[in-house]
Amino acid sequence: MREPDGGASPEVKRWLRRLTYYGGALALAMITLNFLPIDAEPWVWVKLAVLAVGTIIFLFWVTRFSLWQRDEYWRERGKDPKHPERLPNHPLE
Repeated sequence: MREPDGGASPEVKRWLRRLTYYGGALALAMITLNFLPIDAEPWVWVKLAVLAVGTIIFLFWVTRFSLWQRDEYWRERGKDPKHPERLPNHPLE
């Protein structure tokens, strides 16, 4: 069955696919770690470390994706992503 593309560019699809794969792998790892019947304190710290590192990486990627989308939005309109309030031929101040 063919997925509707919704007009998304290949670059957006690539970003979303990467986020989906990583998010799914992180969720699967955490579900697996949580249901293992080991209650020793070092194991709890290992699980916490894995969750913290995975969450930080995921948030970093989501933030980069969001900033990339913002920049593409302004590029499509012919403006500088860092200074969208300036006109394209506006001299620097």
